[in-house]
Amino acid sequence: MDIVKICGFGILAVVLCVVVKRLKPESAFGISLAAGIVIIAAAVSALAPSVSAVTELAGAAGIDGELTRILFKALAICYIVTLSADCARDAGETALGAKLELAGRAAIAAVSLPAFTNLAALVTGLINGS
Repeated sequence: MDIVKICGFGILAVVLCVVVKRLKPESAFGISLAAGIVIIAAAVSALAPSVSAVTELAGAAGIDGELTRILFKALAICYIVTLSADCARDAGETALGAKLELAGRAAIAAVSLPAFTNLAALVTGLINGS
């Protein structure tokens, strides 16, 4: 699905949500959620070639595969948390959306800890070696 189709689908979903919200407000959130899932699925499938290319380039450059996995995990967390927090805000739960974002930041910090550990070891080695 190319970006024009994705955006067209998104605009159609927005119009549908606005119309349905007037008639049955509780159904509009379900439509919005379903459209969001379809759009995210299309975006993920569009990203698959990019993920393969980045993985191949990192391997060719001699970059540890663990670092690319950390990068992709952090990116996935960002997308999932953003979608979840936006859904909460759309449902009128602004405080819950903020708490989801806080949890996402904590998850990214936890996932990226091995990269920071490797960086600290490298810096320590450089300082002690000179």
